[in-house]
Amino acid sequence: MLHRHTFFHLLVAIFVAATVRCEPAPLPPSPLRPGSDGGPTKVAVTAWFADISKIDSAAQSFSASLIIRLRWQDPSLAHPGPEVKTYALDQVWHPRWIIANGGGDLRNTLPETVDVAPDGGVVYRQRLIGTFNQPLNLRRFPFDSEVFTANLVVLGSTPEDVELAPDAQSISSGLKGAIGRSQKITMQDWSVTGLDGHAAPYILVPGTEIAGYDIAFSASRLPQHYLLKVILPLILIVFMSWTVFWIDPTLGSSQISVAVTSMLTLIAYRFAIGADVPKLPYLTLLDEFILLGTVLVFLSLIEVMVTTRLAVNDRVKTARAIDRHARWVFPLALAVLSALIFLR
Repeated sequence: MLHRHTFFHLLVAIFVAATVRCEPAPLPPSPLRPGSDGGPTKVAVTAWFADISKIDSAAQSFSASLIIRLRWQDPSLAHPGPEVKTYALDQVWHPRWIIANGGGDLRNTLPETVDVAPDGGVVYRQRLIGTFNQPLNLRRFPFDSEVFTANLVVLGSTPEDVELAPDAQSISSGLKGAIGRSQKITMQDWSVTGLDGHAAPYILVPGTEIAGYDIAFSASRLPQHYLLKVILPLILIVFMSWTVFWIDPTLGSSQISVAVTSMLTLIAYRFAIGADVPKLPYLTLLDEFILLGTVLVFLSLIEVMVTTRLAVNDRVKTARAIDRHARWVFPLALAVLSALIFLR
């Protein structure tokens, strides 16, 4: 009987506890922005490209490992003693940054913490690995140069709230512009030619800006792959189509066979290089050169049809004269038009 009463009282206690409204624990006050009453908070930025693994022209993106260090002063965190204290990022005020042009696979790999020196100097470090979206102007492809940028943006802060600038401490240590890179990078088909870091307010809508900082590197494409595997084979196919000019017009079947074979080879070639050429709504230099080669091969086929027709109609002399002129007209056209394409 005692056990039954004890069990009944226990059930009543659980029911009452479940029906009592539980008040949530009060949240700690939000940390205040340092110097909020006296101008913008100065945040010094240092960036380091640990690796640049790929530039994808077709996807309009680049992949990199980027290390960012942000440094600012927060007098409210000053403490006695020589040791550096470590806090979780959400325990202190910090610039709430994102990478505006980050791809879907971009991720942070370091703990979200800050180190605070006794004088209140705060240092935050983070490593980003993944893809950055980058609109490219490929009109001079494959002889193009680009500036690739990671757009760091501080959410909810205008340039009057947060002032981002290259870290003078890093510059005095020999890091030009407070941005650097590893000398050994994975990417092989581009050459890095420069680095730059500067404040760049991010425009959400006209008239509305938030604090931002551009971490950038400039690079030039190395065209050897396209010269050897795209342009040279095309030139050889075009040259092959011109051999018909040295075949006597009376041998019409041989001329037509070579011309048609050249045209079919060119079509197969276009399919083979499809993966190497970016699909764009405008023509690049390489597209224009491929189009030029295609037109010249087609015109050589037309020339063969004309000279064969003349030979059949007993105008062999005229057909041979056309072949003789074609031997220098076609190469001259290729040379002049190629120069106009690549040297403009």
